[in-house]
Amino acid sequence: MQSPVRWGILGTARITRRIAPAIHSASSAKLIAIASRSAGKAQVWAEKYECPQIVESYEQLLEREDIDAVYIPLPPHLHAEWTIKAAQAGKHVLCEKPLALNTHEAASIVNACQQAGVFFEENVMWYHHPRAAQIRDILNQGRLGEIRRITSAFSFPWQSTVDPTEEYRLKQEQGGGSLMDLGWYCVGASLWTMGILPEEVFGREVPDGSVDESFSGWMRFDNGAEATFDCSRNLTSRRWIEIAGTEGSIVCDDFTRPWQEEKARFWIHDAQGNAEVVNCEPANQETCLIENFSQRILTGQIENQQSLGLKTQQVIDALRKSAKSNHIERDF
Repeated sequence: MQSPVRWGILGTARITRRIAPAIHSASSAKLIAIASRSAGKAQVWAEKYECPQIVESYEQLLEREDIDAVYIPLPPHLHAEWTIKAAQAGKHVLCEKPLALNTHEAASIVNACQQAGVFFEENVMWYHHPRAAQIRDILNQGRLGEIRRITSAFSFPWQSTVDPTEEYRLKQEQGGGSLMDLGWYCVGASLWTMGILPEEVFGREVPDGSVDESFSGWMRFDNGAEATFDCSRNLTSRRWIEIAGTEGSIVCDDFTRPWQEEKARFWIHDAQGNAEVVNCEPANQETCLIENFSQRILTGQIENQQSLGLKTQQVIDALRKSAKSNHIERDF
């Protein structure tokens, strides 16, 4: 395939306000078309984000031969349907998190993309920021000793600006709730750090209608390490993680997104409590994501790497089951 990778977007969801500029900024990507079921919304969006073409339906966009990859920002209950259709149409797929409503759907997505020979990835942007690579290097060097505990939190005082009857985050059947929306990052970060599934999990939720307003979770791994987290849409803004080992710890107070793009950093604490500030290369993580995704396509490195996303979905399902039963879950 010749550069740049030609992108299409299915829908005008809020997150596309970040992805469209990222496609424009990535040297290996080019935005071709936006598809929407509302011509008016599509027209306004296309003018604002400099998208050259509007397509009246998702199906028509997937049929186009001038589209190589698609971004799917649709609500979670539509991820499986449209990712599978995109894969069958030969399109590489970047799909918004959470991966799906449940592990069964997530597995069907991964299998469809593997069978079609297309690259698929969930949209968790912080994995692609240069800071994540620096943290990974420190973990691989063993500077923290043996990892024993991961603690994380993600919350913000969320106030929907749309009709609650139309907000998928308030509907269980559409993949709503704080665990799926925010806890996904904390669970994923724990698995990203450990590289394995936990043996046991336990979850507690604060319900709000059919979804959880807040959620707290615990995971234990076979080496004795533990991970805990909390997430909420009814607390002040927090997005921090601590990775603690026998010889030191890493603390990052904004792991999902730097509070200030030009000041991405984290701290390393040694066993005596001495702190070292690690300043990272400034970067827009959306652009990093699009660039990395597109480069994988251009270089033919499209072997499916969705083991982390699929494992995250498995643990999310187990945590939800635990919260309902008030028991530790081990079968996942």
